[in-house]
Amino acid sequence: MTRRFLPFIAALLSLMLLSSPAFAQDEASWDKQFQAQIREWMDAIASRDPQFKQWQDAKTDVQTLGAGQHQWLVSIKKGDKQVGYLVIGETPDSTSHEKFVLLEYGVGEYILFDDAFAPKEIAAEPVYDGFASYWLITQKSDTQMVNAKTGEMYPTSFQISEPAVDAFAGEQLVQNGQRLTQTRILSAAEADPFDHIGWVSQMSTTDTDVSWNQLWQQDYTSPVTLAVPIHQSQVLAPFVVGSLHLWNDQNAYVGVWDEGLRFVPYSYAHRVGRFFVNETSSPAE
Repeated sequence: MTRRFLPFIAALLSLMLLSSPAFAQDEASWDKQFQAQIREWMDAIASRDPQFKQWQDAKTDVQTLGAGQHQWLVSIKKGDKQVGYLVIGETPDSTSHEKFVLLEYGVGEYILFDDAFAPKEIAAEPVYDGFASYWLITQKSDTQMVNAKTGEMYPTSFQISEPAVDAFAGEQLVQNGQRLTQTRILSAAEADPFDHIGWVSQMSTTDTDVSWNQLWQQDYTSPVTLAVPIHQSQVLAPFVVGSLHLWNDQNAYVGVWDEGLRFVPYSYAHRVGRFFVNETSSPAE
């Protein structure tokens, strides 16, 4: 057999595998578990947090994020209206019993990787990395990033950072079967972080830190701001903290205002950014 026939034989074997009953059965089983997990988490959130009420009986659409990343964007619609999204990952050690994790979720009209803001270039690839998520445009020898939430195009000089979300173990994320058990609202209305800029002067200090217990237990008379440097600190992204979620009374997620509420794991937010309380006021006694 000559070498030139090997690619054809490999392709033929792959086609036979994909069309085999065993593969089709495994794929159907995986999809059934995946769809059931989507609905379980949607129902858990909508039943505990009134801000997500529109998720009840809403429709979903799924798209893959990146090549081989085992991450999916679930777009949630009620009628013709966009009402939120989920970002779901699959742990690398998943076998016959899939282990899905909830990387991020949000409520509102504007979702991550919205088609309305998507680059028109064919080579644009969605890359999920929490607050630093982007579309990657590859043209000849140049690459360029486009913000996955706003559609803002970054300069070609910007460098891509190592993904931060990959560094977190599955136990820090919501997994299969977990329920939203507690919620707390800090800022019920969408707020602009630049309406209160006390956090800006605090960024030069190193002794400011707001722990999860402080966020959860204390009553603040001014907004709490999360400031996140992204893309190797070439961009500073500040957000006002709106809500807090606690899953199974142990896995903490922080909801920030970003054209709607956007929830990420507290462990991730605390690692990539810093929480500030406006220095003109302090937690109530």
